[in-house]
Amino acid sequence: MFQFAFRPRVRAVLSCLLAAASVPAVLPAPAGAAVPVRHRAALVVASTESQLGQAQDAAFLQPFARSARQPVVRKAWNGSLADLDAHGLHAGRAGTWSLVFAEDSTIRAACVGALVIHLAGSATNPDGCGVPGLTAQVVVAWDQTRHRPAPRWADFWDIVRFPGKRGLRRDPRTTLEIALMADGVAPGDVYNQLATPQGVDRAFRKLSQLRPYITWWSTPTDATSILERGQVLMSSAPDDAVHNISARHRNTIGINTDMALSYGLSWGVVAGQSAFRLGQARNLLHFIVQPAQQAAFLARYPAATPSDTAHPPVALPVDVQFWQVHYPALSQRFDTWLRDAG
Repeated sequence: MFQFAFRPRVRAVLSCLLAAASVPAVLPAPAGAAVPVRHRAALVVASTESQLGQAQDAAFLQPFARSARQPVVRKAWNGSLADLDAHGLHAGRAGTWSLVFAEDSTIRAACVGALVIHLAGSATNPDGCGVPGLTAQVVVAWDQTRHRPAPRWADFWDIVRFPGKRGLRRDPRTTLEIALMADGVAPGDVYNQLATPQGVDRAFRKLSQLRPYITWWSTPTDATSILERGQVLMSSAPDDAVHNISARHRNTIGINTDMALSYGLSWGVVAGQSAFRLGQARNLLHFIVQPAQQAAFLARYPAATPSDTAHPPVALPVDVQFWQVHYPALSQRFDTWLRDAG
């Protein structure tokens, strides 16, 4: 079942966003009117979610460009804060990004590092770090032509019964949680474990058991690519990316949402822009969260349709606050483990 839905707090932060924007709303251009935008530098929207690109272009970016007579281009982003810094505060005028779209933990880290600006907060978004966009899940995805029963995380580690390569994200986020759940830790206890040295050691020991069989991925497109090419038997992967793989493989790649990791995706306004570009970026964000544009996105991206939640599978929400505190240390240890593992 699909577990990818519009985030319920979007409307809750909309009024706060409007207060922060303090710029006039964009009025649509007359139908068929020319759009004189050549003299304006394009707003650059960078996103870690390449599989959403066409739908975001059609529902958000292209309509805004026509309405505001302001060109907008979309760029791929690997989620690196160093890249964001290079295209934000320390960018030349031509290279400055305007908006970014990424998972909440990335946006929050960027906010703490003053790489994106604080917007007005709300009861559901008190620190104003980003505007909620979507909620997605990391699930077990596998090649059904090679293995029929739906695997769980414990099966992910069982190379004897289910021989083949495994795909995991090259990032401690979600990967350490998966390792602990595969080792028998209940979803509700995962972050209590990861908050202790013993729990961290346990997660890395579990990863070391699987290390020779791991193929790493960094983006949702990478995750689906290794599945489509048959490079792995099973992989962790964002469920929406799996649902949007090529038609040739759509019926062969299965997903199991039990013990999935749910995480949010948010928009951030990049710091370091000129006052004019900052106003235009806020205008674009205001446009994106309008109900009509959200409905247009939903129509173009059916994987985002809310599912029947009468009997939802067990899921672990990714703890953004945990990663805000622990990501620097765990990222350093993860990189050291990768290097030492060879």
